[in-house]
Amino acid sequence: MTDSDSDSEGTSPGENAGEESLETTVKALEARLDALSTQVTGLREELHDERDEREELEDELTARDERIDELEAEVARLDARTDILEVVENADKMSGKQRAVTLVQHLHRAAKARERRDEPPAATVDRDEAEEALHFPDIDRTTIYRDMERAARLIDGKALQYGNGELRLDLDAGTLPRKYTAEEEGENL
Repeated sequence: MTDSDSDSEGTSPGENAGEESLETTVKALEARLDALSTQVTGLREELHDERDEREELEDELTARDERIDELEAEVARLDARTDILEVVENADKMSGKQRAVTLVQHLHRAAKARERRDEPPAATVDRDEAEEALHFPDIDRTTIYRDMERAARLIDGKALQYGNGELRLDLDAGTLPRKYTAEEEGENL
C-alpha cells in the first residue's frame, strides 16, 4: 500500500455517505427556505392588494351610507308632505280628537326618523309647527293649544308631555298605544 492509499482509507465510505446525506439535506432545506421565502413575499403582496381593495370598498360603503342618509331624509320630507296633503283633504271633517291623533302621529313619525338616524327617538312641536302639521291656517290659536293638550291626555305615561306651549314625544320614556302610532297609513284620520 502507498501513502495515498492510506489517506483515502482514513475516511470510511459511511462517512462520505453521511456527508453527502448532510449536504443533500442542507441543499433541500435551503431550497425549501427559498420556496417559503418566495411564498411569504407573495402572501405579503396579496395582503397589501387585499388591504387596498378593502380600503376602496370602505370608501364605496361610506359614499353609499351618505347617499342612504340623503335618501332617508328625502323620504321623511316626502312623508311629511304626503301627511300634510292627506290632512288638507280631510281638514273640514276632522274633530278635535282627530287633530290630536294627527299631532301624535306626526311626532311619532319624526321620532322614528330620528331613531333611524341613530339619534334619540324624540320630537317636539310648538304651536306654529302643530299648525303646520295640521295644515289648518284658519284654526284659532287656542284650538291648537287645546288639541296639543288633548293629544297629551290621550297617552298615559311619560312618553307624551305637554308644557310651555310645546308637545314633546320621547319614545325612550315610554311607548305609544298602536292605535295612535303612524305605522298604518291613514289609520286614525
